[in-house]
Amino acid sequence: MKKIIVLIFMMIGIPVFADTMPYYMDNIPKTAIGVYQTGENLTIYAEPDEKSNVIKEFSFSYDPVSMPDGVFGVLLNEKKLGLMYVTDIGDDGWVEVLYNKHTGAKGWVKTEDRFQFLPWLSFYNMYGRKYGLRMLKDTPDSVEILHAKADDLSQNVGKLNYVKQIRLTAIRGNWALVSVVDLDKIPKTGFLKWRETNGRIYAFPSIK
Repeated sequence: MKKIIVLIFMMIGIPVFADTMPYYMDNIPKTAIGVYQTGENLTIYAEPDEKSNVIKEFSFSYDPVSMPDGVFGVLLNEKKLGLMYVTDIGDDGWVEVLYNKHTGAKGWVKTEDRFQFLPWLSFYNMYGRKYGLRMLKDTPDSVEILHAKADDLSQNVGKLNYVKQIRLTAIRGNWALVSVVDLDKIPKTGFLKWRETNGRIYAFPSIK
């Protein structure tokens, strides 16, 4: 029934915002330090203090017809998984989130448990090791190289050519130890730069 409703909305020209996933480098702010997992309700404050002004409130149905646009970095409606980009952390479990990707608007939310905010290292260890990684579509060719060590100057041990799967073993700073299978079906193992020193991200967990 939901699919029929979504189809009707698309046919009459009303926008329907389905699942969201970053596919290009600019989709992920360089200032992001991790992600915040939302629940069904979200209150955003002007400061990391519940006595400060409430600047935005959301109620999430995880129905594509009614979900807001521009809020999530990752959104899988069927799994009720919504992840917002975090740009700063405060005391006592407060984190600053980007709640409007179009305008750059930010505000503060308080985490309910230690898993609600995942710094990039924790996020990649959790989701990257489970689902593997995928290169963002506009990643430069010069980055799609496997190195012998977690160093730009180390020996090249392979090139990513029509990669079918990137399995993550470990994260070491801006480098990921991965095993790659491409068209030749020969596994290749080495270090891949998943993030630049300026915060630019090249590889993202292939969440399904």
